[in-house]
Amino acid sequence: MTRIGIIGTGWGARTQVPAFREAGLEVVAIAGHNAERTRRVAGQLDIKPFDDWHALIESDVDLVTIVTPPSEHLQMATAVLDAGKHVLCEKPTALNVDEATQLVAAARKHPDQLALIDHELRFLPSFRAARERMSDLGGVRYAEVRYASPSRGDRTREWNWWCDAKHGGGIWGAVGSHFVDALRFLGMEIEAVQATLQAIIAERPFENGTRPVTSDDFASVNLRFAGGAVAAMTLSTIASGPDEPSTITIHGEEGAMRLVGEELLTAMRGEPFTVATSAGRSDRKGNSAGGAFGSGTYLLGRALVAALDNGDRTALANAATFDDGLAQQRVLDAARTSNVKGGAWVTL
Repeated sequence: MTRIGIIGTGWGARTQVPAFREAGLEVVAIAGHNAERTRRVAGQLDIKPFDDWHALIESDVDLVTIVTPPSEHLQMATAVLDAGKHVLCEKPTALNVDEATQLVAAARKHPDQLALIDHELRFLPSFRAARERMSDLGGVRYAEVRYASPSRGDRTREWNWWCDAKHGGGIWGAVGSHFVDALRFLGMEIEAVQATLQAIIAERPFENGTRPVTSDDFASVNLRFAGGAVAAMTLSTIASGPDEPSTITIHGEEGAMRLVGEELLTAMRGEPFTVATSAGRSDRKGNSAGGAFGSGTYLLGRALVAALDNGDRTALANAATFDDGLAQQRVLDAARTSNVKGGAWVTL
């Protein structure tokens, strides 16, 4: 059974551990920056704690999943590969294109090891079905992406790394990366980007005062695709209303399709949307209105079991590679450049 080590005591502990265990993987170790928290979390999960992530990498794990701020991905993922282990790296890939390019080079030095980006939504049946049915649309006209969450809408929420652009914080990296990858997964290659990225809550409580927020909590991003189609993306973590279901809607010449959670809805021209692929389990940890990330993590885990325990590498055919991560990073960087330039279009 493949032995998993996790670097990060947040999402990795809350979502990956139960999902991977349900999938049939053996999660055996965890490392974090705060030794006391790491030991507490490890005790709750019945796994071995490591104060130093280097020591975890050198232990008897087969795959290391990196669930840390993007500013740490390059160093950690490179170390994992150099240690002869498989790596699953959280998104966004890195801080910038230069770092993502270095990660691609590191992966190519170790072709027998898995080097994947954690875009778990690719493994949902709804996403796979949408990819297979793209030709039914008769060519794409435009796409719409909407994500509206109140998760950081409380102005009294404490400042943390997510508020810091130097660590790779912000909604465009955290959420935009998922949807950029989803559009690419569905066959839409992005050629140009125009963006407004904003920190609407400009400061947050920190220690005995406040600290400026340098990352975005709102993103309005337009895309141009190869072939002339366009997309409009609106992403927010400071919505005042409820946590709304995220949607990806694609309009084509002959009809439309919409991804909502684990459902795929389709509509031929002029007809109402009907369910084409039903939802799965909604109670997995990590699932929310924002997306079925818990279910995707479980299905990614099943693919890892098939690939690493049963020798079927084709089970990971849908996985996002470091090359996909670099392609996504180019879009993220272009949007940031566009924002600095006052919303000018930036060609990739």
